[in-house]
Amino acid sequence: MASVTPPSRWAPLLRVVLLVTVDLLALASAWGVGYWVWGWGKLHQDPRLYLQAAPLLLLFLLAYAQAGLYPGFGVGAVELLRRVTLRTSLVFLLISGVTYWAKLPHQYSRVTVVLAWLGSLVTVPLARFLFVYLVGRRHWWSEPVAVVGPGSGVRVLLDRLAAVPWLGYRPVAALLTGEPASCDLAASGYLVGGLDDAAALVTRGVSTALLQGGGGADVGPTLDFLRRHFRRVILFPGAQEAPVAGAEVRDLGGILGIEFSSQLLKRRNRFVKRGVDLVVGALGGLLAAPLVAVAALAVLAASRGGAFFAQERVGLGGRRIRVWKLRTMYADAEARLQRHLAADPAARREWEARCKLQHDPRIVPVVGQLLRRLSLDELPQLFNVVRGDMSLVGPRPLPEYHLQLFSESFREFRSQVRPGLTGLWQVLVRSDGGLEEQEALDRYYIRNWSLWLDLYILARTTVAVVSGKGAR
Repeated sequence: MASVTPPSRWAPLLRVVLLVTVDLLALASAWGVGYWVWGWGKLHQDPRLYLQAAPLLLLFLLAYAQAGLYPGFGVGAVELLRRVTLRTSLVFLLISGVTYWAKLPHQYSRVTVVLAWLGSLVTVPLARFLFVYLVGRRHWWSEPVAVVGPGSGVRVLLDRLAAVPWLGYRPVAALLTGEPASCDLAASGYLVGGLDDAAALVTRGVSTALLQGGGGADVGPTLDFLRRHFRRVILFPGAQEAPVAGAEVRDLGGILGIEFSSQLLKRRNRFVKRGVDLVVGALGGLLAAPLVAVAALAVLAASRGGAFFAQERVGLGGRRIRVWKLRTMYADAEARLQRHLAADPAARREWEARCKLQHDPRIVPVVGQLLRRLSLDELPQLFNVVRGDMSLVGPRPLPEYHLQLFSESFREFRSQVRPGLTGLWQVLVRSDGGLEEQEALDRYYIRNWSLWLDLYILARTTVAVVSGKGAR
C-alpha cells in the first residue's frame, strides 16, 4: 500500500482552539447585543456588571464539550442545531437560577439575559456553520479515515462523504472485503488494500474506520478485527434510505437491533408541528401583509389579470386543496408554454425531465421574475398554513401533471404529510435538481422529520431568500 501523509500532531488541538474561539465570539456577541438593546439602552446599567460575569462563558464551553461538539465530527447540521440549542438553553437556565433564586448581590436585567439567550440560539450555530463552511475542505481540519467493505458499498459511502465535507471525515484509504472494486478507486486518489493493511494505516495516523455493512454478509468478524486496530469504528448498516432521526439501538440478546419509528405518525409530534404552524403562520401572515399588498399592486400594474390566483393541489391524505399565490405568469400562461415547447425541442426535454424551465415564457418580466426569485409569490400560502391545508415545512404541493411522473407508491407515501410552504428539496437544489433528487429528499424529510429538521429548513430558507436563491 502506498504511504499516507500523517496528520499534524497539532491539528486536533488547533481544531478545538478555533472552535472554542468561534463559540466565545458568538456568545459574547449575543450578550453584547442584549446589553446594548436593554441593559444599556433601556436601563443604563454599568457594563462592568456584565463583564464580571464573563467567566460564566466557560459553562457553555463545558456543556458543548460534554455534547461532543469539540470538534463534533460526524454530527450533522440538524443534530448540531439540536445539541447547541439544548445545551445553550440549559446553561442559561442554570445561570438564571443561580443569579435570581440565590439572590446574589448583583442583579442582572432579566430582559437582557433573555435577549442574550435568544441571540445565542442564533449566533452560536450560525457562527459554527459559517466557520465549518469556510474550513471544511482544508486538509488540516478534517480527520483521515479508512472506508471498509465490499467494493460497491465502499464506492457509495465514499461518494456520500465527498458530498458532505463539513462532517469532518476525509477518506484516504479503502480496505476492500469480498468482491473487488467495481471501479478504479486508486485512480480517484484513494489508497486501496485489504484488511491486512489496517495496522499500517494506524501507524500513519488513521484512527477511524467506517465499515459499510449490509448485503447479507456477516460483519461481526470484520468489526471485531477493526476494533483491535482502530480507536473508533463506525458501522453503516447499508440501508441507504433507512431513517436516521429517532433511530435507537436495541440489544436483542446480543444481536444489534435498530428501532425506527414514524415520527410524523405520532400524535404528540403532529400536535407540536400544527401548533408551530399556527403561531408562526399567523404571526408571519400579519408581518407579511403590507409586503403582499405592495406586491399585489405591482402585479396588477405589470400585466392583465388578478393579483392572486389559486391552484388545485394534492394535500394530506390525497385531499384536494386550493393553494394561493401571487400571480407571476401571464393570463394565457398555458398556451404560451405549449407554443414554446412545440417550437423548442431542447426546452421540451428540459420540461419532461424536471417540469421546470430555466427560461420560462409564462413568467411576467421583471415583476414576476423578482417575486419568484425572492419567493414572495408564496407568501399568500401562509393563509393555507393557518387554515390547516399546508404546513410551514413539508414536501411542496405539486400539480397533478407533476405528481403523475412519480410512482404510485411514492405519491401515497408523500400524501402522509401536509405539503409545505418550503421544504428540503427547495432549500438544497431548487430548480437545479431532477425528479430523482426531489423524490429522494422528500422521502428523507418524511422519514426523518423532527422539530429540529423543520427549524433547520426554515433557517436555510431565510438564508436562501436573502441571497436571492429562495425556496420554491
